Amino acid sequence: MDDLRLERILRAVEGIPEGQVATYGTIGKIVGESPRVVGNVMARWGSNVPWWRVVNARGEIPGHHHRVREHWEREGLLGPAHETGQETPSDGTLRVRLSNVAADVVILTANFERAVEDLPSDAASDSYS
Repeated sequence: MDDLRLERILRAVEGIPEGQVATYGTIGKIVGESPRVVGNVMARWGSNVPWWRVVNARGEIPGHHHRVREHWEREGLLGPAHETGQETPSDGTLRVRLSNVAADVVILTANFERAVEDLPSDAASDSYS
């Protein structure tokens, strides 16, 4: 993974507003990468950005429910549906309701474009619109 691709993904994640989430796929579309690449970057280098705001298509961060709860509670991402058990699968994995807390793609894209203005242009990456 080259440094420019890595930096673009991490800056896109930094642009997710507090109290909202984005999926690996959404971040991938914005930066021109696959969801798997975004997940790999988050697993390896995402500890210094708000990693808890990037979830899979089910609204989960598999394997990290013990670490994510504090962040999600602080940001109000676990709402009333969680309290009634509707959003916690039987394995204990926490899940956010994407229909309620997914960040607006237009805002994410604008935040990303501002965040990467100082980086070299990457013609291979197209922003999601």
